[in-house]
Amino acid sequence: MAYNLSVKSKAAGTGSSLRITPTNSPGLRPPRTPNKAPQHLSTLSLQTVIGTTTTSPHGFSCHDQSKSFALCAGSAAVLAELDEEGNVVQRFFRARPSASSVNPVTSFYNQATPPSTPDTRVRPLSAAKSTAHVNGSPASELAESNSNRAWSSRERVKAVTSVSISPNGRFLAVGETGYGPRVLIFSTARDAPSDVPLSILSEHTFGVRGLAFSCDSQYLATLGDTNDGFLFVWSINLRSGAAKLHSTNKCMSSIRDMCFMGQTLITVGVRHVKVWRLPEARPGSPSKSRLNVESAPSSPSFAPRALSGRNCLLGSLAESTFTSVASVSDREAVVGTDTGALCLLNDGEGSQKISLVENVGFSITSLMTDLDRCCVWVGGRGRRMQKYSFDVLRSSAAPLSPGLSETSSGEQKCKGPAITCMGSLTTHMVTIDTTRAIHIYPIEAMDSDDEQSHVETTMPAHRDAVLGIGPLKVPNTLQADFFTWSCRGRVNFWDFHGKCRDSRIIPLEQVPGVDEEASNELKVVKATEEMDLFVSGDKFGVLRVLDGESWKCMHETRAHGGEVTDIALNASPGSCLIASCGRDRMVQLFQKTESGLDLVQTMDDHVGAVGQLLFVNNGEHLLSSSADRTVLIRERVTREADDGVSVAYLISKVITLKTSPVSMTLSTHDADILVISTADRCIHQYEIPSGRHIQSFRAIDSDSNDAVVMGSLTVAGEIMGQSPKLLIGVSSTDKSIRVYDLERGVLLTGEFGHTEGVSDVRLLERHPDPSSRSTVRTLISSGIDGVVMMWNISVQPLQSQEMARTTSREEDEGSKEMTLSKPPIRKVLSKNELAGFRQENGIGSSTPTRDQSPPLIRKLSKPPFAHSSGKNGNATPATPTPASARGSSSRLERSRRTPSPPSPKSTPAKKTSNLSHSNHRSPLDFRCRTKHSGKTELGSLNVSTEQVCRTLRAYRKKLNGTNANPQAQKELERELGLTLRVLHSRAKGCESTETETDSSGKENESLNTGVPPNQSSTSLKDSSVDEDGEE
Repeated sequence: MAYNLSVKSKAAGTGSSLRITPTNSPGLRPPRTPNKAPQHLSTLSLQTVIGTTTTSPHGFSCHDQSKSFALCAGSAAVLAELDEEGNVVQRFFRARPSASSVNPVTSFYNQATPPSTPDTRVRPLSAAKSTAHVNGSPASELAESNSNRAWSSRERVKAVTSVSISPNGRFLAVGETGYGPRVLIFSTARDAPSDVPLSILSEHTFGVRGLAFSCDSQYLATLGDTNDGFLFVWSINLRSGAAKLHSTNKCMSSIRDMCFMGQTLITVGVRHVKVWRLPEARPGSPSKSRLNVESAPSSPSFAPRALSGRNCLLGSLAESTFTSVASVSDREAVVGTDTGALCLLNDGEGSQKISLVENVGFSITSLMTDLDRCCVWVGGRGRRMQKYSFDVLRSSAAPLSPGLSETSSGEQKCKGPAITCMGSLTTHMVTIDTTRAIHIYPIEAMDSDDEQSHVETTMPAHRDAVLGIGPLKVPNTLQADFFTWSCRGRVNFWDFHGKCRDSRIIPLEQVPGVDEEASNELKVVKATEEMDLFVSGDKFGVLRVLDGESWKCMHETRAHGGEVTDIALNASPGSCLIASCGRDRMVQLFQKTESGLDLVQTMDDHVGAVGQLLFVNNGEHLLSSSADRTVLIRERVTREADDGVSVAYLISKVITLKTSPVSMTLSTHDADILVISTADRCIHQYEIPSGRHIQSFRAIDSDSNDAVVMGSLTVAGEIMGQSPKLLIGVSSTDKSIRVYDLERGVLLTGEFGHTEGVSDVRLLERHPDPSSRSTVRTLISSGIDGVVMMWNISVQPLQSQEMARTTSREEDEGSKEMTLSKPPIRKVLSKNELAGFRQENGIGSSTPTRDQSPPLIRKLSKPPFAHSSGKNGNATPATPTPASARGSSSRLERSRRTPSPPSPKSTPAKKTSNLSHSNHRSPLDFRCRTKHSGKTELGSLNVSTEQVCRTLRAYRKKLNGTNANPQAQKELERELGLTLRVLHSRAKGCESTETETDSSGKENESLNTGVPPNQSSTSLKDSSVDEDGEE
């Protein structure tokens, strides 16, 4: 029987494969233990987003009738709706890289490239069965299958750069950046899933710069980046959201904004204003267009039509950059430039013509049309806004003149952030400026002279990268739950609803003549529990202590020669200790006094940059982790001094790791357990008092071998019957937030939100209802992109015990191992077992029953000995041993034996006689066998005897030196008694004249070694003891 197995083939069961390197066993190596399955189901749901990553008009869109607007936030699109009370309700839309759409779209240009990242992980059959649903709707099935498992580290998320809401308010288009981007079309219905798009468009190869819906929502224009160079127009099914490529053309210009003007598309950019006309664009009823879309062939052979475009004559504005465009009617649109020129584009007679309306005196960065009030709002630098009615625009339109180049002088006078996006919500106006703050203006109360007096800032944000999060004790005077700090020194205080309660500034000293990239940055901010002190550390090693109420700098000092990496505080009624560490390998210990900040101790024990500090047990221990692959545990010691009690920390334990530690934290309910993540993608747990290692696991996915490096660790306590002990951290490998079961080392869930890296995460717990003792866990994450996200963590048991047994039984049956991949079975009987078979059958012999030793036969197989052996073959006949008693060991030894040289005097008859009388032994055979086996057995027994004697002597000395009774004294007495009993029985056996068996050769051994057979083991033991002079 032949098997089709090669080096490259794999067994189809559990992943075991044939190896080129030989192993000890001829069978296949058993597979590794599979990853543990999670016993709990955990989800991370995005609740609130603070800030935005929108920096251009492409990343903002609004819908007037529903009072909603969309913007970008990392890898998600935020759809915010303004309710009747003026509150903003957020919804989030995002899809994982491997997500599937409800309506599949066939790519025309990229037929060989799939529109999504393939899932490389093997999913068990039971998991596939568990995704079935009763309703059978495609959307629900896709949503369930996409959200059942955690995201993989191979699924790289992309940032959202453009959004667009359809004029009918039913669809939201989202565009991604980077290589192989997607355009996702979501449904804005309340019951529609927010992670399953209706259609996924993947024609672009590098970045999606802009999106725009037509006025009737039947067409969607997608513009690629400059490196992509393509402009696509898609026909949209108004009922199902299915998309089909309608027309396309190249667009290599740098585009700043685009919009539809009736059935024509306008793109504006750097020295660029172009009108694109759809081929055979006939407005029809929605039902007819839907039938056309559905009946159109979906095969790739259906070629899109060419999209014709025509540039506008710019005249004196040929060197200007057109920043924004807004449609006024089906034939008119307004265009703004960075020099402050407001222009009107007219396409009434079939030929586009652009004319100047007015020079607004500041750089125009955004435009908005208010169709209800028939006016246009112009936004620019310094948050300046002006309003123009449609009639004024039409009456003031004049041909372009050369005098427009003098308008740049007004731009220099405007200081402050610029308005990048504007939108109308019927009763309010929404703006986004360069500080990433979102402002809502009530239009009825707006005054063009003093527009800032009626601003309501509902969604403030950090302008730069957010580097950390700090918890606050509640309740407090600010009514805040946590605070965040950015690299430029701003500290914001937030509540759980995402509302900014206060904002402070920490001053940073800058070195003159240094570039902006090398400027000073705020790195660490820590606060005491009572919020009376805030301590900060910057990039240049300066440590500042600020008062919590007045925010006045009480003391500052140069603590480190480099960047301050971490600060730890230990406040007690009598004193306040401040420990700081930096890249200069130093750990500084300060004590806050009434006069200032006193340096207590400088610890230079590390040889690498120190990354983190922790005070444990109210300052009894100080822990420091360093890049030198060590974690030092220092113990506090005190002594009396003239001015009080002096404090110092001395090293008590050193934890040495294989690789550098990345982050460490303490267990929630056990402060003596330290959790450490290392650069080799492992999580370790150590006991602080003893430094003993408890357990470790690799930070891998639940159903793959993709491991990640974890940072910013946080441990959540166990909730009986609901949640195990959780380990929450940030993966720097794939920029994800992950939740692990700490005890089992299993990934429960992982989510992506930030695209520029996650700087910190913080877990906050609150009890909204003290009577029910329910705990609400909120996870706060901050990113380098300036966005702060708030997640809701929910954990529940996966299944009941009965369902778990059924599922495990199905999984075992489904993943049954092939018989071919198993190693061959063997059962070799030992000598004692073979001797037991002979005794039961009543077979006895004065000679050993095993065959002659192969090496002895080979060495002694000379013609004289062979002849004498043949002569004396019938001298002492013995009872023949049955073949079953010889066992498989004799056959195995015979097969491995080297054949003896043939004897010239032997005959075949004599050979047959020797084989039939295998129990026939000669005295020479006995002597040779005893010489080798007896000495070996006696030597090993003597060595063991000497080791036991030495151990007993050492134990007796230790026992005489202490008064304590050993815990296992009874067990020791029992073992010694059994040993003495065996020794006495051996002594009696040596004195008697019993027959010799195969496993013992005491008589021959005594004859060869010259020891009398009647000398007992006890006398040998006594003589060995007497030689050492002890009894």
